[in-house]
Amino acid sequence: MIHPSSRPAAAAVALACAAAILAACTSPQSISPQGGGVDQESATSTEASTATSTATSTATSTSAEASTEANKTREKDAREKEAVGVVAQRFSTLAPESFFAQLDECLAVDSDGSFDCSGPDVGQFQFFDSDAKAASTTQLLTELRSSRIVEDTGERVVGWSTLGTTVIITVVDNTTGQVMQQLMSSDKDDPRERIVSLGLAKPGGQATEEQQQQPAG
Repeated sequence: MIHPSSRPAAAAVALACAAAILAACTSPQSISPQGGGVDQESATSTEASTATSTATSTATSTSAEASTEANKTREKDAREKEAVGVVAQRFSTLAPESFFAQLDECLAVDSDGSFDCSGPDVGQFQFFDSDAKAASTTQLLTELRSSRIVEDTGERVVGWSTLGTTVIITVVDNTTGQVMQQLMSSDKDDPRERIVSLGLAKPGGQATEEQQQQPAG
């Protein structure tokens, strides 16, 4: 039997226990609205971080690719400019410096010393370093009825050959065994004027009277 004086104490203990149980049940850390708010916020943060990392990686990759392409373009331009200098020095007897200054790019065609060069104002020219090519081209220029000679000093021959409306402008240096040629249409330019304007021969060059009067075939 509980003594009457001990009832308030027992009630106080019971109230304290009830308060402790209620506090544990209503603790903020135990509340998980809509199935767990803390976990959901953590997942959202992880997804955002991953997306940001992916976007940064993609942008870095794209920038690196663009930089690589730019470097390749610069290297290609540098090689072509360097090749122009090589051609200008190697074939210096075929054309004046003013002609080579108008070339933007040159590409080696093969290991035998052939080059394709071009410039916006002069068009495309081919250069050949071959004694056999020089000899055969000189023969064609001086013997074909379809050819015209603008200048002939014996070693240096400048002129053109015609096939329909296609013209082949040619400069030959038999001393060095070198040739330069350009294909053009006779419908657009006069070959003689073209040769003179490029500085490949002077007006009224040293062609013999027989060669100047040679009929077209």
